[in-house]
Amino acid sequence: MKILFMMTEPRVMKYYHDTLRFMLKEGHNVHVAYFSLEKYRGGTLHETLADEFPERFRYEVVSGKRPGVWRDLLIAMSWAEDYLFFLKPFFSSAARLRERVEVRISPAFVWLTNRCFGFKTPAGRDALTAMLRAVDRAVPASRHYKRFIRKIGPDAVLVSPLLSHSGLQSEYLRAARSLGVPTAYCVASWDNLTTKGAMRGNPDTILLWNDIQKKEAVELHGAGAERIVVTGAQYFDEWFVRRPSRTREDFCRTVGLPPDRPILMYMCSSNFMAPNERAFVLKWIAAIRSSGVPGLSEAGFLIRPYPEYAEQWRAVDFSAYGNVVVWPADGEYAITESAKRNFYDSVHHSIAVVGVNTTAMIESAIIGRCVLSVLASEFNESQSNTIHFSYLKQENGGFLYLAKDLDEHIAHLQTILRDSDRMSRQIARFVAHFARPHGVQQPCVPLIARAITELRQTAPAKPATSMQTRLLRCALYPVALAFKVGRLLGRLKKKREKHERKMRLQAAAAHGADPLTYIRADKTDTPKVD
Repeated sequence: MKILFMMTEPRVMKYYHDTLRFMLKEGHNVHVAYFSLEKYRGGTLHETLADEFPERFRYEVVSGKRPGVWRDLLIAMSWAEDYLFFLKPFFSSAARLRERVEVRISPAFVWLTNRCFGFKTPAGRDALTAMLRAVDRAVPASRHYKRFIRKIGPDAVLVSPLLSHSGLQSEYLRAARSLGVPTAYCVASWDNLTTKGAMRGNPDTILLWNDIQKKEAVELHGAGAERIVVTGAQYFDEWFVRRPSRTREDFCRTVGLPPDRPILMYMCSSNFMAPNERAFVLKWIAAIRSSGVPGLSEAGFLIRPYPEYAEQWRAVDFSAYGNVVVWPADGEYAITESAKRNFYDSVHHSIAVVGVNTTAMIESAIIGRCVLSVLASEFNESQSNTIHFSYLKQENGGFLYLAKDLDEHIAHLQTILRDSDRMSRQIARFVAHFARPHGVQQPCVPLIARAITELRQTAPAKPATSMQTRLLRCALYPVALAFKVGRLLGRLKKKREKHERKMRLQAAAAHGADPLTYIRADKTDTPKVD
């Protein structure tokens, strides 16, 4: 079987590396197409596959822009549909997700959906969404994308993460369906269906982790239950079988903590989930140090930085607290073998793991450690107002010790010190239904690999274009052309403004004046103060 897997960027590969390697070992051929090869700290897993399977694995970068007249209209519609998606009552408390989209759409559309009587109700917004989808269906498949798919000649086209605001991956799904090639959307992570926007492209099959995500796909995205295949979280298979690579003494010597004291581990989150996390961590350490609780006040603290935001820890002085280390100093994704060993050993040798909102919390629970968090007002949008975080709460069947303040958090830590196995049964139940719904002993990689190979049995018939669709397409063409012209005029305006700023700066330099005086003449260019 030949598989074409469309990924936005190399970081997505970490979710499917083991699955693709498994399929390559079984003799299948895989062609990965990225929209960008931008480097990140997770390394280049595609290169390891290319080295190991030079005859059966290929990767390349494809255009991140749809050629032709329809591109700008499709992008505008994708942002509009995402905004309507986050206006659903289900997201009533997720203001931050709406705001992230709202800044990218027309103020007139915001007014329409929030002030106009006909569209500010759920029924009105559903009607508007249906209209946007009808317009989307009328757009023809890109001849450029169809040529690319024909050139590869795949038996199936996979996309991940699909739920991205540009809507570009859905364009490849549209092209594949027009050619009669089976398609599938692979849900990469636990938050994709509730934080990334609306599902587009009408994939033939949706491969996801568990019944929670299945419910999200059906109720939030309108996916047909018959198209969904629950495979479990293949991304976590690694942590079910790995064992520590170092003794506690060797590990403590490596990171620089005393081996005779308990270790509390703090897992940092992304900047979107936990802005200014450093201030909270310092407050957290100070509270525990001053608690006077035996076994806690003298504990060692291991801070694992988020790779993209490790820089914030370089200038922090921990000397007032003692026995605090940031390790690895530059942060690292658990991708390479050495990074996986570091991550596993860090969790295994800690008595508990603390964080705001990160996938590493689930990984820590699988490894067998109690996981804790504190409801902090500065992270309200990432905790109380984030849907996927609620799945970790104990009242929802999760494993998380969630405290309302630091005093309750310290009490939770005391409980764990007295009985570290207290949550083991709760963790096991969560892992069973969230990560491995087909059985804790059943690895998920073979299941998703089998589901992918079965896609060729679901080849769709090439869709016929109705006369109604053709007429709508003709009516939309001038609208699409107007969007394209609008974007070009916007680019010319920005280019002109950039030239004018350059001229003002040159005039300032010629007269020995303060350049900022000239820059501030344009309010949009007022310098930001760090």
